[in-house]
Amino acid sequence: MYYSPSDIFWFLLLAAIAWYIWANMAAKEQVKRAASNHCKQLGVQLLDDTVMLVRTRLKRDRHGHISLQRSYEFEFTSTGEHRYSGIAILHGRRIEQLQLSPHHLS
Repeated sequence: MYYSPSDIFWFLLLAAIAWYIWANMAAKEQVKRAASNHCKQLGVQLLDDTVMLVRTRLKRDRHGHISLQRSYEFEFTSTGEHRYSGIAILHGRRIEQLQLSPHHLS
């Protein structure tokens, strides 16, 4: 069986897109678990049980390797009355930053 270069190109492109979607889903789940655990430790509630991807970029890690850095936003509440925002930054597979905005304590 013979595959043309364009067939191979389209197959590789489709495989790269599938990998990117799968990796983004896994990263989102990792950040959602980390944000949920962080909120529980601080006595606040993660709202909607979700995080939202806001930025993806290539960045060098502390060892000089280039990897994806994904920034996520989420919302939480401390009193049940007001919504506050938080951010999480995932660099490669490591949570680099997890921060909650200033909020009222219940």
